[in-house]
Amino acid sequence: MDILPGTQDVFGQLPRMKGYTHLALYFPHSDDCVSRENTATALRTATSHITTALPWIGGTVVNTGMQNGSTGTFAIARCAATEDILKIQDRSDVCPSYEDIINVQGVGRQLDVSLLSEQTSLPDSYIDQPAPVITLTVSWIRSGLVLDCAAQHNILDMRGIDQFLRLLAISLQNQTLDGSQVIEVNLRDRMNLFPLLGVDEERCDHSELRVPSNPNSTQRPRLVEKSALQSSRDSEPAFHHFRIKSFNLDTLKSLAETPSIDDALSAFIWKSLSTVRRRHGQPPEAVTGFTRAIDCRRTLHVPTEYMGQMAVKTYSKSTLAENEQSSLTTIAALLRKDVQRIRDRHWLRSLATLTAEEPDKSTFNFGKEFDPETWINASSWAGVAAYKLHFGLLGKPALVRRPDAKPVQGILIFLPRFENGDMDVLLCLREFEIQGLRELDDWNRFAEYIG
Repeated sequence: MDILPGTQDVFGQLPRMKGYTHLALYFPHSDDCVSRENTATALRTATSHITTALPWIGGTVVNTGMQNGSTGTFAIARCAATEDILKIQDRSDVCPSYEDIINVQGVGRQLDVSLLSEQTSLPDSYIDQPAPVITLTVSWIRSGLVLDCAAQHNILDMRGIDQFLRLLAISLQNQTLDGSQVIEVNLRDRMNLFPLLGVDEERCDHSELRVPSNPNSTQRPRLVEKSALQSSRDSEPAFHHFRIKSFNLDTLKSLAETPSIDDALSAFIWKSLSTVRRRHGQPPEAVTGFTRAIDCRRTLHVPTEYMGQMAVKTYSKSTLAENEQSSLTTIAALLRKDVQRIRDRHWLRSLATLTAEEPDKSTFNFGKEFDPETWINASSWAGVAAYKLHFGLLGKPALVRRPDAKPVQGILIFLPRFENGDMDVLLCLREFEIQGLRELDDWNRFAEYIG
């Protein structure tokens, strides 16, 4: 197996990351303006330029050395020259038309990831390997197309997808990639981006991130007994979209007295959902948590253009009653404090060193005691520039969505912001939680339900 040198990193070695993250861009398309053949040719040429400049993007993800007591290592193997990251398919007969999709703002269950890509979507993993680093799939629909980017999560985080889309936009505008900072940074050895701790340097305590030796010790009884409310609580979780207008984001930021819109919006959602859950039978003392994936490039002095996995989770805790009674300022301050705790260069180098030295990385429990009944697991894709990018003959996307995939209660994603500053929020909750949010006056003041 021909492993490409310099493609094994540190933070992308966790087996739980073995899967794909998807981002789908929706474009209008008319054969009267540009033929499908010309569009396909332009995309093939653009992706060829990218894989020529960065050969590992055209490679495949492999895991080597897996055995008893070791989860092995993830790296990238050279792919056959005939392999193409671009796939093209016609979904006109099974997907709604472009106009219908735009009219409902891309929500609904007719745009499942299985229709838009051959790759599964996290939290589902895959069995067969090797697996492509990136699969870019064009799905023709009536009067439009969907461009789905599926990135293997051990190799790229969402910042990496953002950088890939920037390269694609440049290439589709027939601009050269020569001299690009993105190219230069991503040709470096992934193991030498920042130094691990030396043998004489003090290690931090990361024991809270380990799987407990007695798994039963973390099991807790359900917080809610069977009741008349249980039938609604037993409904299956599903994804729902809300829109927060730009001026409402600014208002929340001002109310929360925080420099970060992500902090303010996270505090608002956590407080609102805590109120709903408490009012629907959860005891006020029930512990609630908020996890966030935080980009650590700046702290570790890694260039923002680096495409590899650099996200580390933060964990904030409170109780439902405390969140319901606390101000946005208090909750936002708690969230910011926990972010600042991991934005410490020595702490992150210590974590990276521990990760690199541990052969069995399944012993890390970065989900901690996540309970979907009371916790929220958040990721922010708000900084992805998809709406601002011009993709040559395709123009700018009219809509950017995460394709519908397996629902997991408590998932929260801040989707890429529109050019006007508005942001759509994707929440996976049970019906009683969604209904409860829509009955809150403060929620309705700031959030518009899309579907």
